[in-house]
Amino acid sequence: MNEIRTYDGYFTFKILSRESADQLDELFAEAGIEVDLALQSLEFSWMGRERDHAILKLFMAVARTLGEAEGELRCEIDDDAVDPHFEFFTIKQGQLLLQRAKVVRESELIPQV
Repeated sequence: MNEIRTYDGYFTFKILSRESADQLDELFAEAGIEVDLALQSLEFSWMGRERDHAILKLFMAVARTLGEAEGELRCEIDDDAVDPHFEFFTIKQGQLLLQRAKVVRESELIPQV
């Protein structure tokens, strides 16, 4: 499969304990992925060909560590189709939840100004 995935995400959460912050640092370091991690937020961006669902597995572990978080991780999937499709991930009760989406085009029309 020749698909490019672009992940962008921002989560906010309760202030992390030192242990949880260390766990998250370790998860991202082991994956070789850079992330902007603060005591109450995480910002993430990555683009490429994802092997073995590496980013998905990483964020499943992040969800277990955070437990609850506000925000979402958005993934745009470009697989040579006419329109890209998307996956949106949220974190609730220590789980990573997925919603899939597609672009739906309406009929062409002449714009009215």
